[in-house]
Parts: sequence; structure tokens; C-alpha cells
Amino acid sequence: MKAFWDNIFIFLSLLIVLAYGVVEYFFQGKFAIFGNVVGWLIALLIALNYLQKNRRDNQIAKKEEFKKSLEIDAFREINKEIYNFSHLIGNISVYYIALKSKLFMHEKYSEIQKFNKVEIDFQIGQQVVDILKGISDLSLIIESNEIAIIQFDHLKKYIQFQTEDVKELIIDFQKYFFKETIKDLLTKKGNSEFTKKCDEISDNLFTVQCYLFDYRIELMNSLFGDIFDTKVPLRRPKDPKYKLLTEVAIKEEVEKELKKREDRYSS
Repeated sequence: MKAFWDNIFIFLSLLIVLAYGVVEYFFQGKFAIFGNVVGWLIALLIALNYLQKNRRDNQIAKKEEFKKSLEIDAFREINKEIYNFSHLIGNISVYYIALKSKLFMHEKYSEIQKFNKVEIDFQIGQQVVDILKGISDLSLIIESNEIAIIQFDHLKKYIQFQTEDVKELIIDFQKYFFKETIKDLLTKKGNSEFTKKCDEISDNLFTVQCYLFDYRIELMNSLFGDIFDTKVPLRRPKDPKYKLLTEVAIKEEVEKELKKREDRYSS
């Protein structure tokens, strides 16, 4: 609309100039005073048009500057929370790798390496609490800055889904672990199942960690790529099963999954 009025001003100015030229041509200077008035009027119209355009340009520049400052603040806060949550997820992932070794060492050197089921059960329960708090804190920070990163909402939701799923895996593992005796775990079958469950949790936690990294890179490239005229390289998984977040978090599919989960929780 603003561009339309700019064009109207220019058109009227040109029309007046043309009209004045025609008048001068036919009346040969008899309207010199009129010509001066027309000249001043044209100059005034051009000046007004320039002032209005300059004012709008300044408003747009200030708006863009304010928008960019919001984006910088949003990224700073979200990036910090991503780091905290990723660090938490990484520690829990390592815990399940170490848990396998702990059982193995207990089998070989039971007098040195203790395998306290009560203590381990407590630690697993605390992990569930920590994951819930971690994803809640991250979601809160993202939602507080959502206006600046609304285009990435489906990526955030996908990470939440994966985190909820791995949390359920840990809860199921805790139930399983509570029922099994150390003697059962040390059998060939028991140890194989225990190792498989630990690997599954660790692998899923690692995947969430990768998605958090991808999310951070997407934000960085989108918000700052045009400023620095470059982009941070995306993650390049060596194993094809570890896909990029943008490859698996398809917006339409994420919305369908959200609807399914909402219906599941409400029923």
C-alpha cells in the first residue's frame, strides 16, 4: 500500500510537469507566475514524498534492528538451555554404558565392585525426574522466545516426543530392573537382556543429543547466517540410522503425532 502511494506521488508530479510544459508551449510564457507556483508545488511534492519514504525506511530499519536484538537474546537463552539439557542427556547415556561394565565387574570381582540394586534403582528414578525437569526448562525458554523462532516449532515438538519416549524406556527399565535379581542378571540370558536394554536407552539418549545439536545449528544459521554471509555445517552422520533432525521432523507428520498423543493422554 505504501509503495502504491509513492507511485501516485511520482505520477502526479510527472503529470503536473507535463501539464506545465503543454501550457508553456501554447501560451509562450504568459503564465510565468503560474509556472513558478507549479515549480514550487512539484518541489514540495517531491520533498514530501522523500520525507515520507525516508521516515518509513527509518521505521523499517528500527523494526529490523529490534527484531534482530530479540533474535540474539532468544538464541543466547535457548543455546544455554540446550547445552544444559544436552549435558544432562549425555551423562545419563554414559551411565547406562557404565552400568553394563559395573555388572560385568561385579561378576568378576564381587568383593571389590559392588552392585547395589537399591542404590541403582534410586539413581534411575532420579534420572526420570531430571529428564522431566530438563525438557520442561528447555520448553519454557523456547516458548518464552517463541515469537522469534516460531518457524522451528515442529522441530522442538519432535525433540519433546523423542525425550518422552526415552523417558518411558527408562521407566520400563526401572520396573524390569526392580523385578530381576542379581543372580538372574548374571545368567547368560539375563545379562544379554540387561545389556540390550542398557544399549537401547543409551542409543536413544544419544539420538536426542544429536537432535539438540541439529536444532541449535538450525537456529544459528537461520538467525545469523545472513549477517555473517555463511552457515555452520550440518551434522554428517556416518551411520545412516542417525538422521538429521530436519530429515525426520516433517511438520505435517509432527502435527499428526501431536494429535495422537493429545488424544492418548485425554482418553
